[in-house]
Amino acid sequence: AKSFCKTRGMAALMWFAGVLLFGYSCCCYLPYRYLVGFEWPRLRQLLYFPLAGQLRWEHATQRALLLRRLGAEEVSLTTSDERAVHAVWAEPQGQNAGGGGGGNNGEGARPVVLLLHANAMVLDDMTDWAQYYLSLGCAVLVLTFWGYPDPAEEHAAYSERPDAPGSPDAREAGALLPGEAAYCPSELSLYLDAEAALSHIRTARGAPVERVLVHGLSIGGGAACALGVRHPGLRVTLDQTFASMHAVSAHVGKGLYEQVVLSKAPRWSRSFLRAIAPCAVWLAAWLVVALAFRPPSAAERHAPHCAVLDRLDNVGKAGRMRGDLFVFFAEQSMPRRRAVSPSSPRAHPRSSETRHDEMMPHHFAERLLAARYGRSQPELLQARSLCVPGGHCSFFGDVPELRARYKAYLNQSGFLP
Repeated sequence: AKSFCKTRGMAALMWFAGVLLFGYSCCCYLPYRYLVGFEWPRLRQLLYFPLAGQLRWEHATQRALLLRRLGAEEVSLTTSDERAVHAVWAEPQGQNAGGGGGGNNGEGARPVVLLLHANAMVLDDMTDWAQYYLSLGCAVLVLTFWGYPDPAEEHAAYSERPDAPGSPDAREAGALLPGEAAYCPSELSLYLDAEAALSHIRTARGAPVERVLVHGLSIGGGAACALGVRHPGLRVTLDQTFASMHAVSAHVGKGLYEQVVLSKAPRWSRSFLRAIAPCAVWLAAWLVVALAFRPPSAAERHAPHCAVLDRLDNVGKAGRMRGDLFVFFAEQSMPRRRAVSPSSPRAHPRSSETRHDEMMPHHFAERLLAARYGRSQPELLQARSLCVPGGHCSFFGDVPELRARYKAYLNQSGFLP
């Protein structure tokens, strides 16, 4: 009788486990696989902005002013999948034009900096960074990622070309960027654009990889990390860059959850919603990233000309780098009024509180450096990071002390002659 009851108990348990597994498959796994099996161009367009075709006011005039200020020339690059990418090349002039002229020996070559812009920016917005490096005697190549606005290209005319990515001819030729969002950037296009820019620096400009520094701002840091993984001697500077796309999505989602869900929820439900907030935000961020970064195709997964696609996991890439890594992060001091003392009619003077970057908190920088160098040398991590006062994408060169400290790092690392 005992063995019979035990057998029936095991059978009931197995039946219950099967029902749970079936329910999970029907309610969670199958809908998830259905959703991630499709392109979501609108979601990608929320991630990468502004897109080509969204004209900037007097963009052509802005480009002409940039070329005149930097003494630069426009350069057109071609990626490994035959896309056109626009860039600007500038060399130091006057008293800053010292240093080697080129060559492949590494020692006498002039240092070259590749600048990769952030979201909501193009190469014209990187003028301050370019001028800083030019003042140090470095040549500069500033890139606009494919799919972002450029005055030299009309989106409507490009999309109507028979060989444009996503067109039938391009799909038959094995283009790496098929789908409805053919002209929207992707993780793969970011990596291939950066590879094309570095290839131009090494071949057309004659600079060895040991004399090249890649400076990536925000999302541009993801492409900079990809270059650092593929080219061991490359120096990388990450400027207010995220640890991973999931981490930044969860960070932004936490603020949205508090503003949209908790603030408008009935008072009786706020305790419950606050308790499940970490889990809800994590799951929502995971789903958004999974939909925005579809699983790579066979051609994308084995693309020979760029790093492995990992949904912009910069911490993972930092752990595989072998070159120097430097990180900027942003914080801002916000005034805070203290409470008025009842014994005095005068308010206490304002104090200040430190708030981290609204997009990239400071612990992202700590995770990136720890992945590259480990946590056993805290003094090294401190020496390879600087805090920029201000909000996201603030320019470190606005603070003379930061300009001097970053220049000292470049000198100590051997990048500057």
